[in-house]
Amino acid sequence: MKELIDLEKGHQRARLLVLTVVVGCLLLCCTSVIVAFKFAADASKRIFVVNRGVALEAFSANVLENRPAEAVFHVTRFHELFFTNPPDARSIEANFIKASFLADESVKLTFDRLKEDTFYQKLIQTNTNQKVVVEKVDVDMKKYPYKVRTVFKIIQERATNKSTRLLASEAVLVDVTRSEVNPQGFLLRNFRITQRSEAREEIVR
Repeated sequence: MKELIDLEKGHQRARLLVLTVVVGCLLLCCTSVIVAFKFAADASKRIFVVNRGVALEAFSANVLENRPAEAVFHVTRFHELFFTNPPDARSIEANFIKASFLADESVKLTFDRLKEDTFYQKLIQTNTNQKVVVEKVDVDMKKYPYKVRTVFKIIQERATNKSTRLLASEAVLVDVTRSEVNPQGFLLRNFRITQRSEAREEIVR
C-alpha cells in the first residue's frame, strides 16, 4: 500500500514538473514572438542612406505626429517671406512669389493693396529695410480647417532711426499636396491683418 502511495506521489510530481516545463516553454515562446515583432517593427522604422560610401542611419515616423510643428513652421515661414522687404523692388517681388506658394489669393489682394498705397515704393525711396520677428503662432489642430493666429513684430530700419510695430494676423490652414515650393503641405487661406499697434520710434546713433 505504501508503495502505491509513493508511486502516486511520484506520478503527481512528474505531472507537475511536465506542466511547469510546458507552461514555461509557452511563456518563453510568447515572449520571444512579442520581442521579435517589436524588434521587426523598430527595424522597419530604420533606413540606411548611403552618401559617398558613408552609411547614414535615419528613422521613419508617423507624419501626423509632427503635423503641429510643421504647421507652425509653415506659418512662420510665410510671415518671414511676406513681411521681409529690403529696399529693392526685385527682392520684394521675389519674396512675395515665394510666399504666394504658401497661401491663397487673399495674400495677393493684401500685396496689391499695399502696392496701391505706395507702401513698397516708400520703403525703396526712404531706403528702409523691413524685417519680421514672429513672436507667437497659435494653431488649433482639433478642427479642420485649422485656425491660425500669429503675433509678430515689424521692424523698419533706416539710416537715422528704427521703428517697431506689433501686429497680429488670422487665417485658416488647409492640407495640400507637398511640393518643392511647399514642403509642409499646407496652404494659408483667408489671410488678414487683425491688429496693429502704433509704431515705436528709436533714434539710431
